[in-house]
Amino acid sequence: MKKQLYLISGMGADERMFRYLQFPPEYEVHYLPWLKPQPNEPFTDYAARMAAGITTEGPLTLLGLSFGGMISLEIARQRPVEKVILISTIKNTRERPAYFNMIRRLGLYRLTNRWLFKQRTFVVKFYMTAKTAEEDALLKDYLRNSDFDFMYWAIRTVIFWENEELHSAVVHIHGSKDHTFPLKYVKPDYTINGGGHFMIMNQADEINRILSREL
Repeated sequence: MKKQLYLISGMGADERMFRYLQFPPEYEVHYLPWLKPQPNEPFTDYAARMAAGITTEGPLTLLGLSFGGMISLEIARQRPVEKVILISTIKNTRERPAYFNMIRRLGLYRLTNRWLFKQRTFVVKFYMTAKTAEEDALLKDYLRNSDFDFMYWAIRTVIFWENEELHSAVVHIHGSKDHTFPLKYVKPDYTINGGGHFMIMNQADEINRILSREL
Protein backbone atom coordinates (compact mmCIF):
# COMPACT_ATOMS: atom_id res chain seq x y z
CA MET A 1 0.00 0.00 0.00
CA LYS A 2 1.33 3.43 -0.94
CA LYS A 3 1.90 6.12 1.63
CA GLN A 4 -0.54 9.02 1.41
CA LEU A 5 0.61 12.65 1.19
CA TYR A 6 -1.90 15.49 1.33
CA LEU A 7 -0.95 19.05 0.33
CA ILE A 8 -2.64 22.18 1.69
CA SER A 9 -1.72 25.47 0.04
CA GLY A 10 -1.42 28.99 1.40
CA MET A 11 -4.34 31.26 2.21
CA GLY A 12 -6.73 31.20 -0.74
CA ALA A 13 -4.07 29.82 -3.12
CA ASP A 14 -4.32 26.53 -5.02
CA GLU A 15 -2.29 23.50 -6.03
CA ARG A 16 -0.19 25.47 -8.52
CA MET A 17 1.99 26.52 -5.59
CA PHE A 18 3.31 22.94 -5.41
CA ARG A 19 4.12 22.50 -9.09
CA TYR A 20 7.89 22.36 -8.57
CA LEU A 21 7.94 20.03 -5.60
CA GLN A 22 9.03 16.43 -6.10
CA PHE A 23 8.02 13.49 -3.94
CA PRO A 24 9.30 9.93 -3.57
CA PRO A 25 7.51 7.37 -5.79
CA GLU A 26 6.18 5.44 -2.80
CA TYR A 27 3.84 8.36 -2.06
CA GLU A 28 0.42 8.91 -3.55
CA VAL A 29 -0.02 12.70 -3.61
CA HIS A 30 -3.34 14.50 -3.12
CA TYR A 31 -4.38 18.14 -2.81
CA LEU A 32 -6.93 19.38 -0.28
CA PRO A 33 -8.75 22.42 -1.75
CA TRP A 34 -9.94 25.26 0.44
CA LEU A 35 -13.58 25.24 1.51
CA LYS A 36 -15.82 28.26 1.96
CA PRO A 37 -15.96 28.99 5.71
CA GLN A 38 -19.19 29.54 7.56
CA PRO A 39 -19.55 33.00 9.20
CA ASN A 40 -17.50 32.99 12.42
CA GLU A 41 -16.71 29.29 11.97
CA PRO A 42 -14.25 28.07 14.64
CA PHE A 43 -10.87 26.99 13.32
CA THR A 44 -11.29 23.48 14.76
CA ASP A 45 -14.61 23.01 12.96
CA TYR A 46 -13.19 24.27 9.68
CA ALA A 47 -10.17 21.95 9.98
CA ALA A 48 -12.54 19.02 10.60
CA ARG A 49 -14.38 19.81 7.36
CA MET A 50 -11.05 20.00 5.53
CA ALA A 51 -10.00 16.67 7.06
CA ALA A 52 -13.17 15.06 5.70
CA GLY A 53 -11.53 15.37 2.28
CA ILE A 54 -8.95 12.77 3.32
CA THR A 55 -10.60 9.63 2.01
CA THR A 56 -7.66 7.28 1.41
CA GLU A 57 -6.22 4.58 3.62
CA GLY A 58 -2.59 4.07 4.55
CA PRO A 59 0.12 6.01 6.42
CA LEU A 60 -0.74 9.71 6.23
CA THR A 61 1.58 12.71 5.91
CA LEU A 62 0.43 16.33 5.66
CA LEU A 63 2.37 19.11 3.94
CA GLY A 64 1.07 22.60 4.66
CA LEU A 65 2.18 25.90 3.15
CA SER A 66 1.71 29.12 5.16
CA PHE A 67 -1.90 29.16 6.46
CA GLY A 68 -2.14 25.59 5.19
CA GLY A 69 0.53 24.69 7.73
CA MET A 70 -1.70 25.86 10.57
CA ILE A 71 -4.59 23.83 9.15
CA SER A 72 -2.27 20.80 8.91
CA LEU A 73 -1.37 21.07 12.59
CA GLU A 74 -5.03 21.29 13.56
CA ILE A 75 -5.94 18.27 11.41
CA ALA A 76 -3.08 16.34 13.03
CA ARG A 77 -4.76 16.90 16.40
CA GLN A 78 -8.01 15.47 15.11
CA ARG A 79 -6.86 12.32 13.30
CA PRO A 80 -3.82 9.99 13.12
CA VAL A 81 -0.99 11.53 11.10
CA GLU A 82 2.53 10.13 10.79
CA LYS A 83 4.27 13.41 9.98
CA VAL A 84 3.51 17.08 9.35
CA ILE A 85 5.77 19.07 7.02
CA LEU A 86 5.45 22.84 7.38
CA ILE A 87 6.70 25.34 4.80
CA SER A 88 6.77 29.12 5.31
CA THR A 89 4.48 29.17 8.34
CA ILE A 90 4.43 29.26 12.13
CA LYS A 91 3.77 26.30 14.39
CA ASN A 92 2.83 27.86 17.74
CA THR A 93 1.73 31.11 19.33
CA ARG A 94 5.28 32.07 20.31
CA GLU A 95 6.26 32.24 16.64
CA ARG A 96 3.52 34.69 15.71
CA PRO A 97 5.13 37.96 14.51
CA ALA A 98 4.91 41.01 16.76
CA TYR A 99 2.96 42.97 14.16
CA PHE A 100 0.22 40.33 14.28
CA ASN A 101 -0.14 40.93 18.00
CA MET A 102 -0.29 44.69 17.41
CA ILE A 103 -3.08 44.25 14.85
CA ARG A 104 -4.89 42.10 17.38
CA ARG A 105 -4.50 44.50 20.31
CA LEU A 106 -5.54 47.56 18.32
CA GLY A 107 -8.41 45.79 16.61
CA LEU A 108 -7.13 46.83 13.17
CA TYR A 109 -8.54 43.65 11.61
CA ARG A 110 -11.97 45.24 12.06
CA LEU A 111 -11.04 47.90 9.50
CA THR A 112 -11.06 45.33 6.72
CA ASN A 113 -13.75 46.02 4.14
CA ARG A 114 -14.31 45.26 0.50
CA TRP A 115 -12.80 48.54 -0.74
CA LEU A 116 -9.60 48.06 1.26
CA PHE A 117 -9.53 44.44 0.13
CA LYS A 118 -9.30 45.58 -3.47
CA GLN A 119 -6.44 47.98 -2.63
CA ARG A 120 -4.17 45.34 -1.10
CA THR A 121 -1.92 44.69 -4.13
CA PHE A 122 1.18 46.47 -2.80
CA VAL A 123 0.96 44.84 0.63
CA VAL A 124 0.49 41.33 -0.80
CA LYS A 125 3.39 41.74 -3.25
CA PHE A 126 5.68 42.89 -0.44
CA TYR A 127 4.87 39.96 1.81
CA MET A 128 4.94 37.31 -0.92
CA THR A 129 8.29 38.41 -2.46
CA ALA A 130 7.58 37.16 -5.99
CA LYS A 131 10.79 37.02 -8.05
CA THR A 132 9.81 35.76 -11.51
CA ALA A 133 7.25 36.60 -14.20
CA GLU A 134 5.49 33.29 -13.52
CA GLU A 135 5.18 34.07 -9.81
CA ASP A 136 3.97 37.58 -10.57
CA ALA A 137 1.29 36.15 -12.88
CA LEU A 138 0.18 33.71 -10.17
CA LEU A 139 0.02 36.55 -7.68
CA LYS A 140 -2.10 38.69 -10.01
CA ASP A 141 -4.46 35.75 -10.53
CA TYR A 142 -4.66 35.24 -6.77
CA LEU A 143 -5.42 38.94 -6.19
CA ARG A 144 -8.07 38.94 -8.90
CA ASN A 145 -9.88 35.76 -7.82
CA SER A 146 -9.50 35.48 -4.04
CA ASP A 147 -12.76 35.59 -2.12
CA PHE A 148 -13.31 38.45 0.35
CA ASP A 149 -15.35 36.40 2.83
CA PHE A 150 -12.75 33.63 2.92
CA MET A 151 -9.83 36.03 3.30
CA TYR A 152 -11.55 38.02 6.04
CA TRP A 153 -12.27 34.82 7.97
CA ALA A 154 -8.74 33.48 7.40
CA ILE A 155 -6.98 36.70 8.46
CA ARG A 156 -9.00 36.86 11.69
CA THR A 157 -8.23 33.19 12.28
CA VAL A 158 -4.47 33.74 11.94
CA ILE A 159 -4.53 36.84 14.15
CA PHE A 160 -6.33 34.98 16.95
CA TRP A 161 -4.68 31.57 16.49
CA GLU A 162 -3.50 30.08 19.76
CA ASN A 163 -1.45 26.90 19.71
CA GLU A 164 0.98 25.45 22.22
CA GLU A 165 0.65 21.77 21.36
CA LEU A 166 2.75 20.26 18.59
CA HIS A 167 2.55 16.96 16.76
CA SER A 168 5.39 14.62 17.70
CA ALA A 169 6.76 14.49 14.14
CA VAL A 170 6.93 17.99 12.63
CA VAL A 171 9.45 19.18 10.05
CA HIS A 172 9.54 22.95 9.61
CA ILE A 173 11.17 24.56 6.53
CA HIS A 174 11.44 28.35 6.48
CA GLY A 175 13.08 31.13 4.49
CA SER A 176 15.58 33.57 5.97
CA LYS A 177 13.90 36.48 4.11
CA ASP A 178 10.27 35.64 4.79
CA HIS A 179 8.41 38.94 5.28
CA THR A 180 5.12 37.36 6.35
CA PHE A 181 6.60 35.30 9.17
CA PRO A 182 10.07 36.79 9.86
CA LEU A 183 12.73 34.26 10.77
CA LYS A 184 13.62 36.07 13.99
CA TYR A 185 10.35 34.80 15.50
CA VAL A 186 10.53 31.29 14.05
CA LYS A 187 12.58 28.24 15.01
CA PRO A 188 12.57 25.97 11.94
CA ASP A 189 14.36 22.69 11.41
CA TYR A 190 15.68 23.90 8.05
CA THR A 191 16.37 27.47 6.93
CA ILE A 192 16.53 28.31 3.21
CA ASN A 193 19.04 31.12 2.76
CA GLY A 194 17.43 34.08 1.02
CA GLY A 195 14.06 32.34 0.87
CA GLY A 196 10.96 34.52 0.89
CA HIS A 197 7.32 33.56 1.26
CA PHE A 198 7.31 32.41 -2.38
CA MET A 199 10.37 30.16 -1.97
CA ILE A 200 8.27 27.05 -2.60
CA MET A 201 8.46 28.07 -6.25
CA ASN A 202 11.70 30.01 -6.71
CA GLN A 203 13.85 27.84 -4.43
CA ALA A 204 12.08 24.53 -4.89
CA ASP A 205 15.32 22.62 -5.55
CA GLU A 206 16.52 23.27 -2.01
CA ILE A 207 13.15 22.30 -0.57
CA ASN A 208 13.14 19.11 -2.66
CA ARG A 209 16.49 18.09 -1.23
CA ILE A 210 15.04 18.39 2.25
CA LEU A 211 11.91 16.48 1.29
CA SER A 212 14.01 13.64 -0.10
CA ARG A 213 15.55 13.24 3.35
CA GLU A 214 12.38 13.68 5.38
CA LEU A 215 9.85 11.64 3.38
